[in-house]
Amino acid sequence: MKKSIKLIFFALVLTLLFAQTASAAEIQQPGTIETSATSSVNVDPDIVQLNLSVRTEANSAALAQENNSIAVNKAIDLLVGEGLSKDAIKTTNYSTYSYTKSDDTTKNEVTVYSSNSSMTVTIKELDKVGDILDKLADISEVNVNSVNYSIQDPGKYKDQVIASAIAAAKENILSSANALGVTLDKLNSLRIDFNSDSNIQPYPRNTVSLSGSSTPQPQSPEKITISATADLSYTVQQ
Repeated sequence: MKKSIKLIFFALVLTLLFAQTASAAEIQQPGTIETSATSSVNVDPDIVQLNLSVRTEANSAALAQENNSIAVNKAIDLLVGEGLSKDAIKTTNYSTYSYTKSDDTTKNEVTVYSSNSSMTVTIKELDKVGDILDKLADISEVNVNSVNYSIQDPGKYKDQVIASAIAAAKENILSSANALGVTLDKLNSLRIDFNSDSNIQPYPRNTVSLSGSSTPQPQSPEKITISATADLSYTVQQ
């Protein structure tokens, strides 16, 4: 019985010692100051991507597909004629499906076959964009879904915005330390988020100029914002 009591007492002492050690370690952990800052630069876009869809319908799948191929080739020939390379023109999706509708004359249900192609067109000569959009309007099967302006190489601005974000974050953290009356010790953590936005302009069919218009579609893209955010954390001296 005495031996059992001694063992329980010994275990209790170890538990108390362990609890005191853990508590002391927690108290000794240094404090930290955290801050965040964002730096950005606005630049003119230097590349544009057109997202096109080509839709054709017929009373048979074969005819719908044939007409779709003709319309796609017509669009490609137009774009190549404007100085674009075929590598800048990509077909991203193709499908054919059927559905039923009521005939306007007989009121009977008929089966309609629809073929759809999706295309992306990359243009680096931005002064050509308005004229190309105007000419695409002459192809009734082609619809311009969106016009996406962006930067070919946002990475060349990366060092600039990251350095500015870190400098701003460090200035913030120094100001915070002075206001709190503490002394910074060493860097605890640093996280950088880099982002380059695109300027996407929806382009509904009803905004496309009428066939035969001699005035190219106006394009006034907004500047592209390239930014970096620095999340900074420093330990403080105790």
